[in-house]
Amino acid sequence: MTDQDDLLENLIGNSKAAMMAAIEIYNKPMFQYRDECTVILLLNAWELLLKSILLKHGESIFYAKNTDQTDKTLSWTDAFEKAKKYFPSTVQVDPTRRNLDMLSSYRNNAIHLYNEENLSVVVYSLTQTSVINFKDILLELFQIDLADQMNWRLLPIGTHPPIDAVSYIQASTRAAKPSGADKFLAELAQSVEQLVSAGEDTGRLLTVFSIKLESIKKIGEADAVVGVTSEPTQDGALAVIRRQDPNQSHPLRQTEILDQIKKLHGERFTQYTFQAIIWKHGIKGQPQYCWEAKGGNLTVYSNDVITFIKRLAKAEVEESVNDYREYLKSRSNSKANKL
Repeated sequence: MTDQDDLLENLIGNSKAAMMAAIEIYNKPMFQYRDECTVILLLNAWELLLKSILLKHGESIFYAKNTDQTDKTLSWTDAFEKAKKYFPSTVQVDPTRRNLDMLSSYRNNAIHLYNEENLSVVVYSLTQTSVINFKDILLELFQIDLADQMNWRLLPIGTHPPIDAVSYIQASTRAAKPSGADKFLAELAQSVEQLVSAGEDTGRLLTVFSIKLESIKKIGEADAVVGVTSEPTQDGALAVIRRQDPNQSHPLRQTEILDQIKKLHGERFTQYTFQAIIWKHGIKGQPQYCWEAKGGNLTVYSNDVITFIKRLAKAEVEESVNDYREYLKSRSNSKANKL
């Protein structure tokens, strides 16, 4: 084993360890600096992963130096720019980068100042998405499954129900004084809007909660972007829907989705499995994922639906298929009885 091999093994091992530590800290029942420590470790894990990708492909992880300078490794941002060309096709670069940029903004504020406590609602969603992006890249490029390293049977105990993210965002705009989180939320909103406009997979930027985009005041016609108002006294929803051209926001037909996924949990991803998942999870009723023309002669899907499907556990996929089979059987029997 060469020195380069040793370095790669140590980097990928520490990357995985940092991510596991981030997850473990977040799941501790009592931890005063939970979000901040989690995000710091998570970004450390990403930096080491990006450098591992570069080493794997024979690229340097050091900045060029003069003879009197010591070695200095790349920052995560520079490592990302060099490593992004090696990302698997299933992980879109721009949404993944924007997710890390948002978490980096939060980390920098935590290190040099402080963050608003309730911002944890949004940070939780960004963090969970980042863990999944990390897991997918680690599995595709290094054949290491992060899920094998942990016991997912966590005890969901809490004294308060989860905070609804949209309620929190709306409340921040109704405050008497502008919130310190306004800039962070504005940056997040801008990223979502740009990704939707570009037809990118927003599921790589932010997931977990679904945003019901409604406004009490008329803000034009609506269909699917988050917007942030700069008016602290303005009433109404911060998140609004903006009408999008389905050719841009929902560019995928069923055949294209089947072609992109091909296999799911080691099994061939068939039209039947796809239809079962669509039915079981009510995808056709969710504009984020599906758009149907009036008259039902055209059904198209967004890139987000691919991320949604790939994140389903094997048991959830099997349940969808079994329940769909029973549904079709009962519908067939019902038709037969009417004849």
